[in-house]
Amino acid sequence: MKKNLCLISLLTILLTICSIGHLNAQKIFFLFAHGQYALPADSYFKHNYNYGLGVEGGAGIGTGRTFLIATVGYTSFRSVSGNSFGNTSYIPLKAGIRHYLMVGKILFIHADGGAGIIKNNIVNSSRFSGDIGLGVKLGPVEVLADYDGFTRSSSENSGYSSWIGIKAGFRFGL
Repeated sequence: MKKNLCLISLLTILLTICSIGHLNAQKIFFLFAHGQYALPADSYFKHNYNYGLGVEGGAGIGTGRTFLIATVGYTSFRSVSGNSFGNTSYIPLKAGIRHYLMVGKILFIHADGGAGIIKNNIVNSSRFSGDIGLGVKLGPVEVLADYDGFTRSSSENSGYSSWIGIKAGFRFGL
């Protein structure tokens, strides 16, 4: 009987220590998936497209409040009538950084850069793409607002096609 009591006490102590360690352990890796509504921002893009709808997913790795991020996605921009380019698809492949501004990891800023594959009736090429934004994480749900876009070549009116993206989705920490 005394042996069983000692064994139960030892198991209780070990479970308590493991639980405390588990509660204090930092998650250093996470996955995310978002849906996006994109509203063209620069005059050229506004003139040729009404809006964009898309999805993105990615992973982050880091410690503390700063994480390195990798993102891939797909967005389709709906052209206005008479636009010779037609609808445009955009596939970003980016890497960047996410930094939580508060200890509770609720509010964060992010910046990404990489390549965007642009495809429509006239263009089929890869361009520089980048974004910067602000987000909120509430449990597994994230909501972000960011300024995103890609470079245009001189043959189609050089500059930066840009939009304001509103993104919402889920984050899963591992």
